[in-house]
Amino acid sequence: MPLSSTKNVIRLGIFIGLIVIRIVLGIRNTTLANLLLQNLVLTIGLGIGFVMPELDHWLYALMCNPQELACMRVKGEMAAGRFRSAWTMLQETKGERTKLPVHNALTGLIVAVMGLWPVTSLRNLLAEGLIFGLRINLLSDYWWDADHAKWYWLIARPITATEDKIVKWVWTGLVVIQLLVML
Repeated sequence: MPLSSTKNVIRLGIFIGLIVIRIVLGIRNTTLANLLLQNLVLTIGLGIGFVMPELDHWLYALMCNPQELACMRVKGEMAAGRFRSAWTMLQETKGERTKLPVHNALTGLIVAVMGLWPVTSLRNLLAEGLIFGLRINLLSDYWWDADHAKWYWLIARPITATEDKIVKWVWTGLVVIQLLVML
């Protein structure tokens, strides 16, 4: 199974597990219909949040670095109306892009910290799902990426292995906190 498929299976497992646990824990407090509706809204938010970081690759190809060969090919496919081919090309060349506006450690940490507010204060299931989907997508990409240096391109100096571990575990801890709050 390709790495991207493995990541997506794990992400989907986390999402399904979250929904199932919420249903099991919530069945005592509300009607089944209300519970299913609430979790449908959460699931929609998860889907939107999951897709948001993938738009990063479109942004990079079309606006941030359009002079790269792969980006020019993607633009050519889009101009010809072959959007599926353009998407496939973006997915195949994902590893080539190093300075993504959203796929970086700074954005991930900001989303992780600022994302606690909607989860703890708003109690809006759509916002909770959106933030959690975004976090899981970014964090899992970070964990599976062999080259963490490209995640720190916004920082002026090289990041040490110790600093990278600190970022990784703080980021992961914040995601776990949100998961526990969402239950």
